[in-house]
Amino acid sequence: MADEDIKAEEIQEEKKGPNIILLLLIAVVVSVALSVGGAFFLINMLGKNIVQQAQQEAQQQAQGVSQRVQIGLAEVIRQGQQRQFMLKGGNEIAIVNALQLKVGSDDCRAAVAQYSVEILEAIGLIFITKTREDLTTVEGREILKNQIKNAVNEITGFLGEKEKFGVIQVIIDIVVITSAY
Repeated sequence: MADEDIKAEEIQEEKKGPNIILLLLIAVVVSVALSVGGAFFLINMLGKNIVQQAQQEAQQQAQGVSQRVQIGLAEVIRQGQQRQFMLKGGNEIAIVNALQLKVGSDDCRAAVAQYSVEILEAIGLIFITKTREDLTTVEGREILKNQIKNAVNEITGFLGEKEKFGVIQVIIDIVVITSAY
């Protein structure tokens, strides 16, 4: 009987061995197949996206708009050339030492230079709606910058999809707010 038990155990061990190897082999084959299939799928999807991007870029270049945003500076008021802007009520003025615009394209920089008088007029109209309190708080300054940005983009025509090529940021140096008299 002991011989039969030993033989039965050897037979069971032999049966377990091939089953484990077979399971490992199946797992390896399935994982390789999934990896190859996933890679093939990703390559095909990325290839389609690259073709679509190339087509969109060609369309935009045909319309005269460059694909990449090129950040540059446009000066409305050069540093040191102080400008005075009247505030609400006419009793106070803000003296601006410098006003620069970060723009997203050379076209916008050229448009800022071309429409500089209109831009200064629009900025003057924005300032005349402000009070000393509006310009001495962080929130008030941010609102002012946003209003200037929107006004310049409207004047230069960089609205909608072209807005990212227009004014991106306004940098303003208000030296002092003082009495007009």
